[in-house]
Amino acid sequence: MTTMEIGLILAGILLAFGAVQWKMQSGRIEKQKIVLEYAEKVTDMECRQREEQKKKEKEEEERQKFRPFGLDFMITHGSAFGGCSAINVDGRRRRGVVPLDHVLMYGKHPSGKEFTYYIEEQGLEICAADEKNCLVVRSRTTPFEIREAGMGRDQGVSAKYAVIKQDVLYYIILESRHEISIKATRTC
Repeated sequence: MTTMEIGLILAGILLAFGAVQWKMQSGRIEKQKIVLEYAEKVTDMECRQREEQKKKEKEEEERQKFRPFGLDFMITHGSAFGGCSAINVDGRRRRGVVPLDHVLMYGKHPSGKEFTYYIEEQGLEICAADEKNCLVVRSRTTPFEIREAGMGRDQGVSAKYAVIKQDVLYYIILESRHEISIKATRTC
């Protein structure tokens, strides 16, 4: 065998090896292309869903601004209590949303000393409902746990949105693990 024949054989082997490697890489590139197209479709779908959710939330917020409160509500936290009337000071019906951290809590220490504070739970709101005998409790951030009076502590339901009915006592466990009670009523 001459050097030329050996060179041709080596060139043929290298050419065959290169063709196999090219075929494998083109298969990998095709798979990556399919995965990228799928990821792009999923991302587009998630973006559309987020936009639709934001649009629904904005529409709900606009409706909520004009929805009148049909009930007052009373909140207790330990020995403190607070509440909110469905009627504003000027005699008009309250509308929209009352953030929990805007409800002034009043308490009296066993020593006789009085105190006031706000429950600093960002994102929890009490809202007017379409039904006159209900209010809505919702969270803008994290879910809260809610249960009716008479249910065991472990029987609460995790929710970001809950409807509370007139004259039914509910317990809400906040993100800070504090427990408050809330009751919707005609008069505080």
